[in-house]
Amino acid sequence: MSIFRNLLIVSLLALWCMPVQAQFVNRLNNAIQNAAERAAIRKAEEKTEEAVNKAVDKATEKGVEAAEKGAEAAAKGIEQGVAAAEKANNATPTEPDPYDGPILPAPKDADKFPFEHGTYVQVAEVMGIEVKLTTYFSRFGAWQAVEDKSEIKVFGFTTQNNKLQITKGTTHWDIDLNEKTGTKYELDPSSGSAEETLKQALEGNPSQDVEITELGQENYLGYACRKINVKYPALNMDVTCLCYGSLVLKSEGNMGPIKTSTRILSIDLNAPPASIFEVPAGVTIN
Repeated sequence: MSIFRNLLIVSLLALWCMPVQAQFVNRLNNAIQNAAERAAIRKAEEKTEEAVNKAVDKATEKGVEAAEKGAEAAAKGIEQGVAAAEKANNATPTEPDPYDGPILPAPKDADKFPFEHGTYVQVAEVMGIEVKLTTYFSRFGAWQAVEDKSEIKVFGFTTQNNKLQITKGTTHWDIDLNEKTGTKYELDPSSGSAEETLKQALEGNPSQDVEITELGQENYLGYACRKINVKYPALNMDVTCLCYGSLVLKSEGNMGPIKTSTRILSIDLNAPPASIFEVPAGVTIN
C-alpha cells in the first residue's frame, strides 16, 4: 500500500511538473532567441556603423584629395596667368596690317627704292629679342637715318637703347647718343655679309650662288608686294620677303645662323628734316 501510494504521488508530481517544465523550456528558448536576435541586431548595427565610418573616411579622403588637386590647379592657373601677363607686358607691341583701302600696284622698277623720301616704323626680331626702329630716308633711299630707342629686357636686365645709324651712299656712321660717341667707316658692297648679299639681290645684282625664287604677289599695307625667297647656302641664308621695289616691307628667315624677322608697321611719305642725316652736335666721331 505504501509502495502504491508513493508511486501515485510520484506520478501526480510528474504530471504536475511536465507543464511547468515545458513552460520553463519555452521561456528559456524565448530568452535564447531574444538574446540571439539582440546579438544579431547589435552586430548588424556595428557593421552598419563600420561601413558608414569607412564611407565617411573615404569620402573625406577623396574630398581632401580633390581640394588639394583643385588648389594645385588654381595655383598653376594663377602662375600661368601671371607669366602670360608679364610676357604680354614685356613684349614689344605688334600690330596686324591695318590697311583696308585700294592697293597700289608694284613699281615699274622692281629693283629700285620705290619712294623719294619718307619715314617708316619697323619692328625687328633677332634671336627672340624685339626692337622697334624708325627709319628716315631721302634721295630714293641713298640717304638713311635709323633711330633705335627701344628698351630691351634680357635675363632680368633692362637696356635702354639710344642709337643712331646714318648712311649716305657708302659712308656710314654708328652713333651712341647716350655715350655721345660714334664711328665712321665706308661700306663695302663686296664684303659678302648676309645683309649686303640680300641688299644686292633685291637691287637686281645677286652674288654668285644666290638662289632667288619668285613666290607670286601679296598685298601688305596697301602695296602690291613681290614675294620672293632668297637663299645663299654659303652663309646659311634663307629669307622670304615681301618687297615693294627694293624696300623690304616684311621678312622672315635665317641670316647666317641667326633667325630674324622684320615688319614695317607704317609708312609716311612726307620729307623728313634734313638735320636727321647729320651727326648730332656734341658727338665725338672716331
